[in-house]
Amino acid sequence: MGAANRSLSYRLHDALNVPLVGALSLLCIAGMLGAVDAGLITQIFTGYILLDTVWILASPSAVPRLAWAIVLHHAITLAILYHPLQHQEYHIETCRNGVVELNTFFLIVRRQLRRGSLLNRACDLAYHLTLSIRFLWQPYLIWHFHKISLIEAGVSTPLERPFLLGSQVLLVSFNCLMVLPGMLAKKKPKKA
Repeated sequence: MGAANRSLSYRLHDALNVPLVGALSLLCIAGMLGAVDAGLITQIFTGYILLDTVWILASPSAVPRLAWAIVLHHAITLAILYHPLQHQEYHIETCRNGVVELNTFFLIVRRQLRRGSLLNRACDLAYHLTLSIRFLWQPYLIWHFHKISLIEAGVSTPLERPFLLGSQVLLVSFNCLMVLPGMLAKKKPKKA
């Protein structure tokens, strides 16, 4: 979709998401380092996801394609956020999972730049480098959350463990189903 063909909602959504998603990713990194209260980050992250979901539901043209999939992704994210919202000792998990927003930041920024420009290429490189967060780090978190759920066996409700693990599995599956096909489609050789 060319810049001239983008809806006002799309342009405004991207313009606001560059600083918001950039700030969220930096907050998550700072939270992982202990420099910012992870409880505050959990609340900010939840608020952002809720507001973005409402925006996309109200104006599906705010995203390039598959608005329903982004809403589903946000619902899965909210399901994952339920655990740290219920157990303050696990607020840090918001930061561990939320660091993926660094990848989202580069995805959005590169869309804003003239294709092929030096800055666009740099953002494209950063986007591809940070894909490891989606495809290595977030799958690792399934095991990590499994460990957490074993530690707190007497604290959580019986449904919390499968809810938490299932939500993370769905998030990883979403990444595979939504991101990988787009990457693979670009790798096809051109016919002469």
